[in-house]
Amino acid sequence: MKHFLENQLNIYSLCIILMCSLFIVEMLPADEIIFQPMERGIWQSNINGDNARHLFNPPIIVSRFSIQKGNRYILCVGVGQGIEGGVDAYLFDSNNWKKGRKDLTDGRYGTVLDAAISPNGDVIFSNRIFNEVSDGIYLIPNDEIHEPLPQAQKLYDGPAIYVDWAPNGKEVAFSNKEGIFLLDVFTKEVTQLLDYGYRPVFSPDGSKLAFAVSTSAENNLQALREQGFRKIGFFSLDDPQNVKILKRTKTTSFSYYITWTPDGKSIAYVLIEFKGFIFIFPIFEHTNFVVSIANGKPERILEDIKGGARAFDWTQKSYPVEPKSKLTTTWGHLKREIGNGGKNE
Repeated sequence: MKHFLENQLNIYSLCIILMCSLFIVEMLPADEIIFQPMERGIWQSNINGDNARHLFNPPIIVSRFSIQKGNRYILCVGVGQGIEGGVDAYLFDSNNWKKGRKDLTDGRYGTVLDAAISPNGDVIFSNRIFNEVSDGIYLIPNDEIHEPLPQAQKLYDGPAIYVDWAPNGKEVAFSNKEGIFLLDVFTKEVTQLLDYGYRPVFSPDGSKLAFAVSTSAENNLQALREQGFRKIGFFSLDDPQNVKILKRTKTTSFSYYITWTPDGKSIAYVLIEFKGFIFIFPIFEHTNFVVSIANGKPERILEDIKGGARAFDWTQKSYPVEPKSKLTTTWGHLKREIGNGGKNE
């Protein structure tokens, strides 16, 4: 009888602890999403967007996130809000949000088109000067990112729009109007992988590239409306000509942004659609999806984010958030729900 009462007391105490934990400040689970919605600020959320939490409020309209492996630094490409209006690369230290943004390029390289951060903290970016042809790809070594005016060295002299680091930190994928290329950071050797496509993004293990598929009739507006920039593709770096094209949602929206899920089994993307004007300001709506590379079926994510997320990336790091009273949903949880007959779209 004594042991029975002790067991019951232990169970009762455990229940009290679990109930109390629902009302204290807790940490978000792994595989969360860092994003910027239509409103300002940087936010973090689960896969559904129903527990979105504001992290900090930098004066930047973000068009690209790149999160360092280990989650120390968050690199953003975007328009700075304030006295400057150019597009630059900005760095944020997740260990100290109060430090604010670190402007890495500060208008010194014209318009920054894209940027990415490697696992060891090296930053690459592509740029364009005064609406001319893209100027190239630059490297800011990790020992320069904390300098008042970080110095960059040119890795590639030629047109480049979108760029991404390989997880090994030794190669860079980039695209221009001629297709998709691979740049060896150390030898500067460039290899063309495809003669079409844009926005290449490495899978987490570095074995594949996802990209947006463009049409050959780029000057035909009707073709663009019907099929151009409409699909998502991927290929293995061991066999780049064996491209697999995935289904995409039936919509006239453009594929605007691409990233992989942390497990490397799905590709996430953003669709953008013009909705009109408020005064002279254009209004866009973003919808967010993931598509499995195995079955090619798209699934909606971040549904509870009003206007959708214009850009996002995945993080394994948990940040403190406000008290909440419900559990969150991770990417792994969503996959289990879908596998068991959960909501599909």
